[in-house]
Amino acid sequence: MERSLGIISIFDKEGIVDFCRRVSPHYQFISTGKTATLLATAKIPVKTVSSLTSYPEILDGRVKTLHPVVLGGILGTEEQQKELEKLGIQPFGLVVVNLYPFEQVISKPHDFMDALENIDIGGVTLLRAAAKNYREVIVVSSQDDYTTVAEAITADDVSPELRKNLARKAFAETARYDAAINRYLSSDELFPPDFLLAFENPQVLRYGENSHQEARYYLTRGKQPFYRQVHGRSVSFNNVADFYAAIGALSDHKRPSCAIIKHTSPCGFASADDVETAYDRALATDTLSAFGSVVGFNQPVTESLASKLHAVFVDAIIAPAYDEGSFQTLTKKPKLILCTFDDTRIPELSLRLVPNGVLVQERDSHIISKKDLKVASKKSPSAQQLKDLLFAWKVVKYVKSNAAVISRGEGTLGIGMGQPSRIGAVELALRRAGRHAEGAVMASDGFFPYRDSIDAAVKEGVVAIIAPSGSIRDNESVEAADEAGISLVWSGHRAFLH
Repeated sequence: MERSLGIISIFDKEGIVDFCRRVSPHYQFISTGKTATLLATAKIPVKTVSSLTSYPEILDGRVKTLHPVVLGGILGTEEQQKELEKLGIQPFGLVVVNLYPFEQVISKPHDFMDALENIDIGGVTLLRAAAKNYREVIVVSSQDDYTTVAEAITADDVSPELRKNLARKAFAETARYDAAINRYLSSDELFPPDFLLAFENPQVLRYGENSHQEARYYLTRGKQPFYRQVHGRSVSFNNVADFYAAIGALSDHKRPSCAIIKHTSPCGFASADDVETAYDRALATDTLSAFGSVVGFNQPVTESLASKLHAVFVDAIIAPAYDEGSFQTLTKKPKLILCTFDDTRIPELSLRLVPNGVLVQERDSHIISKKDLKVASKKSPSAQQLKDLLFAWKVVKYVKSNAAVISRGEGTLGIGMGQPSRIGAVELALRRAGRHAEGAVMASDGFFPYRDSIDAAVKEGVVAIIAPSGSIRDNESVEAADEAGISLVWSGHRAFLH
């Protein structure tokens, strides 16, 4: 059965004239209004859909291609040739469609009715029909495929593999499009009854969590990676995860800050008047764990800072920018990964795949303030101690649980992360802080099940502690603080991170 008709139904007309000119010897084109005019102006033979169906476009263009003559010509198979001939339906061999720009419309200030009017119906139907019958119909849903398809048609070498791949792309396009509409109509619900997501354009990563695991970073349509690599070997799954952890930890701080990340947890964090001082203080927290880390900054890297970074082994650096001198210094290490980022916006939801579904939760975006706090001990923290406690809390919420942070001013002194017990996290943080714990403060991401954590902190000289309440033995923790004459403040919030 000869399939000599090709239907062109597109919103974005870039590249279509060249494509149609190349394949016009093989197809008689059928198209709608403006596209038909464009092709005719380019002297490419074309007929309107209305001339084929003998039926006009109706409802202000809402119905153009939804007609049995069109859909029958696309869906009809070789085995159904006699029925098609009986009905006077000519078979299509090529369907080229790109959809109304619904996502572009809703990404800008718009009227709700404008959004609805930009939901494509006919185009989606054409794509699905052609993709279903891909063994006999070539379906093109992306301008990226114009060249490949044109070359295959002109060479008379449209392989089954190409047809199948084009069909897969078409179904992916309609699924993504419907998911965007679903999300838009559910935008007033944080947790809608159905949760649809679509990603594309997988970025190849060096490897996954381990070198024997392959990994990809799939992107939202029209988006680029949240980082931009400017130097070094290709990034791995772990690098990307650590970049995200660094940006998260930095997001709650406006002053120049540095986050040193190891296995997605800060092992050092500081803020200061300048980014170099912030780095010095963050590094001093745990110079051993900083080996092979990812270092993040919320200010550009300077030449003097670069000299210090060059002197140690770090796997990657991410910052808003690098000045010329710093870039020249750091690029002397060919494998050192250097990346930039534009902002510290974090997705409002976090997801984790589990068997038979996906876990979805709000991200912990709450930043506590003085009004959230309740002094549980007899002794209240001084103004400076209170400021230090709030800083420590901002850090501990980005540390893997169970977590504890020892800090003074705007710099960490010791961080205990990922421990199965509360006392284990506290002891680890104290051990890393060493003698510097004297006069410092401590933050715990969860409540104290026993008074042992308070006692351990007091023994090393900690003078104020912040933690959530909720233990059946809270009173014992308060008693321990009062016995030692230190301040214990309830945060009003927990900060688990798994």
